[in-house]
Amino acid sequence: MNIKDLKITTKFAVSVASFLLPLGILLFYTISISSASMQKNYLELRGIEVLRPLLSLKQIIPYHIRLSVDNSPGDINNSQILITDLLIDLDEKYTKYFGSQTPLFPLESISDNWNQIINFKSGDSALSAYRELMGDITRLTAYIGDISGLFTDSDLENAYLVVSSVYELPQAQLRIVQIDNFLRILKTGTITQEQKEELRLQLSLLNYSDNNKIYNRYNTIEILGRRKTENLESFEHLLQSCHNRINYLSMSIEQVINNPEIDISLIPILHEVSGQTNNAIYRLQSASLDRLETLITARIKAYQKRFLASLGAAVVSTVFVLIIIISTVNYIRISAKLIHCAFVNLDNNDLSVELKAVSRDEMGQLTLALNGFLKKINKAFISFNNNANMVTDAVYELSISSKEIAFTANEQQASISEIVSTMQNNNDLSIRAAEKTNEVAQLASHTQELSRRGAQLRDVNEDMMLDIRDQNNKIIEIIKNLADMLSRIDESTQLIDTIADRTKLIAFNAALEASSSGEAGSRFSVVAGEIRRFADNVADSVSEIKEKIKELQEASQMLITEANSGSSAIDAGYKRMVEQKEVFENIVDVSKNVANRSQQISSLSKQQEMASAQVFTALKEISHGVGQFVTSTAATSATLDKLNSMSIELKETLAEYKTKNRKD
Repeated sequence: MNIKDLKITTKFAVSVASFLLPLGILLFYTISISSASMQKNYLELRGIEVLRPLLSLKQIIPYHIRLSVDNSPGDINNSQILITDLLIDLDEKYTKYFGSQTPLFPLESISDNWNQIINFKSGDSALSAYRELMGDITRLTAYIGDISGLFTDSDLENAYLVVSSVYELPQAQLRIVQIDNFLRILKTGTITQEQKEELRLQLSLLNYSDNNKIYNRYNTIEILGRRKTENLESFEHLLQSCHNRINYLSMSIEQVINNPEIDISLIPILHEVSGQTNNAIYRLQSASLDRLETLITARIKAYQKRFLASLGAAVVSTVFVLIIIISTVNYIRISAKLIHCAFVNLDNNDLSVELKAVSRDEMGQLTLALNGFLKKINKAFISFNNNANMVTDAVYELSISSKEIAFTANEQQASISEIVSTMQNNNDLSIRAAEKTNEVAQLASHTQELSRRGAQLRDVNEDMMLDIRDQNNKIIEIIKNLADMLSRIDESTQLIDTIADRTKLIAFNAALEASSSGEAGSRFSVVAGEIRRFADNVADSVSEIKEKIKELQEASQMLITEANSGSSAIDAGYKRMVEQKEVFENIVDVSKNVANRSQQISSLSKQQEMASAQVFTALKEISHGVGQFVTSTAATSATLDKLNSMSIELKETLAEYKTKNRKD
């Protein structure tokens, strides 16, 4: 479908929809980002839920090793059952939340290493499986933090908590496991100097690297938390406890291994201190996860509020815009329908239509102007019709009177002719002279009378032509006012066209900025492109409106041209009326002269006539006068018949137009 075939209301609706489309896309983009952010935070909460059994395993497995390998006092069966339950819980949660992810290593390796620990219970095989199991748990902890999105959290405090609880604290725990294994070798008395150096290195890394990083990291977290006006006293206590435990463990082991003779009886105490240190790290990890879960939950609630607010704003904006579009389109449709009906009625010669403006905008002003124009045309045609009726009636009455006079004159002429024929032989010469003289006098008198009446009719026609010319000039002025109004509408569309060009320029600049922003501005580039496409559609719609306005201007110009042509014809008719006036005045003057001279001749003829010829002369003059009168009456009747035909034709032409006081 060609856009030129669309109605103005359809084009307006399409233009508004094109304008709102980028805003809708932007709103959809905002809602999508909120939804994606909530999904990411939910994924982080699932990651925390999977991490909890892992952290519990890193606390309980070293305790179980002390019971089984180091023969420390405690309920080994209870610890074994607890670890088995935690492994089952870990497998269920990991399969539920991240089962579709390909792990770095099979989860079965954790269960296999645990089964080896249970089966061997002591010796190098159990310690080797224990070391591999703790390493697998540490790597799985980091992997869970990665696939759950915890490592990519945008909040600085959350990022520090994740790094500390998922990476740094597990590294410290793994280092404590290695140190415990070195202590077990030290207990057997088979430790080498190289192993001692390795033990000192692990102690240095634990105390001066891991411990300091953890302490500094949590000090930063405390500062961030205080900026958020939250109470972190529990964090301070746990951090200080963990820091002191690691320092105490490192110092105690260094004192034992730095003695020339190692006191093996202190090894169980060191294992106990190591377990307490591991428990302090676990408590700090657990508190970190609790804090992280609280922050993420609060952020999800904020995203939900933002999502609901955006959705509510979208619904309210959509309803508001729909109401505006429907109201505006309805006003335009009603105004366009009224104007269309007016022109259809004009095409059907119906001038009785009335237009009512439904708004105060340009369409309403155009409707009012057109309604005023139609009223003036209707008034002019009513006047034309009334005058035509009056002229037709007058001409018809004159025609009937003229025919009656002609019939009577013919009867009188027949009677007088009989009398004249009887008396003609007696005084032929006198009668002929008197007849000719009277004939000329009567003809001059009748000519003078007819000329006078013709001059009167010409004056009436002249007044009618002046009225027609004035009405035609008023119609031309109204059409010119309509053309001026269309020109002002055209100027408004040019302003809209200028705004559309500026919008395209802004959209083009926005697209350049978006392209220079790389991947971050790709979506905004799509929005800028949609805005530029909307500006193009607006420009096309404005162009279509300009074409319609141009068509109306051309139609107005044609009306002005036709009205000017009619005005020229009216002026030409008026000039002919003026010329006829001069002719009639000349005829009247000539008739007067002829009548005067005929009277003089008649006086001379009467003086020469005999008293006996006076009766014959009078009858002869009457006969010739009646004959001349019949001739003049016939000519007048023929003229009146032509004028009657013209008036009837004018009346029939005017009857084709419907006016307020006459509707067919």
